[in-house]
Amino acid sequence: MRVIFLATLFILPATAGQAQLRNLPKPVGYVNDFANVIPAQQETAITRIAEEVLQKSGGEIVVVTLPSLQGRNRDEVALQIGREWGIGRKGQPGDAARNTGLVVLVAPTERELKIETGLGTSTFLTAAEAGRVADRFMVPHFRSGDYGTGILQGVNALALEYAERFNFELTGQVAQTQPRATQRRQPPGGGTLGFGRLIAFVIIIMILSSLFRGGGGGGGGRGRRRFGGFPWWLLLMRPGGGGHRGGWGGFGGGFGGGFGGGGGFGGFGGGGGFGGGGAGRSW
Repeated sequence: MRVIFLATLFILPATAGQAQLRNLPKPVGYVNDFANVIPAQQETAITRIAEEVLQKSGGEIVVVTLPSLQGRNRDEVALQIGREWGIGRKGQPGDAARNTGLVVLVAPTERELKIETGLGTSTFLTAAEAGRVADRFMVPHFRSGDYGTGILQGVNALALEYAERFNFELTGQVAQTQPRATQRRQPPGGGTLGFGRLIAFVIIIMILSSLFRGGGGGGGGRGRRRFGGFPWWLLLMRPGGGGHRGGWGGFGGGFGGGFGGGGGFGGFGGGGGFGGGGAGRSW
């Protein structure tokens, strides 16, 4: 029994450590685009919205994109970021702005999204509402590879929740747009690819029928020679054959020796009060 007890003491710390992201980066601001997927113009707009929310309500909206989750769960990583970075105001008991932090975590390589709400944020932004924001404003853009627009639209919608809760006007908001419907990739043999194969098959049958009819009349030897000289390799070709059909490009290579430093950013409010609220999505 003593051996089992001692083994348990060593196993428990190791298990707890597995839930932590290795080399957690230091924050560089309200937009931490470590995956480099947000264009500069949209990053500026997101920062402007986050700063207005902070100024008018005390809430902190923080965007984080990571090149990799390093095999960790999106919920665990978002929770770790919120707590270790101290996102959200400390405040005193009864302070409406206490722990009203929010983490928008996007991992393009794994196609994972988590909107992690602080304990105070969860009182006015429910998991269902966070999921609606993700489904309506973010995931559709992510599926087409437009992360900048998806994150900007999502942050804008989340900021409006703060504006309603703390009764202020969001002057820096952007127009809410819906992405064009994107066609999902069809499985092999289905959709337009299957129809193309059918057309190719019909054309081949027509060519073969024409050749046989052409060689069936007088001068049979000449007809057979003409058929025999037909380039059979053409029949092996099909529309779209050999082409690249990948839909989502992803990232080319890793991120080397970890994340960048924190620069001159002074840090967040120091609250870090997160309990695993919000909503997550894959696409």
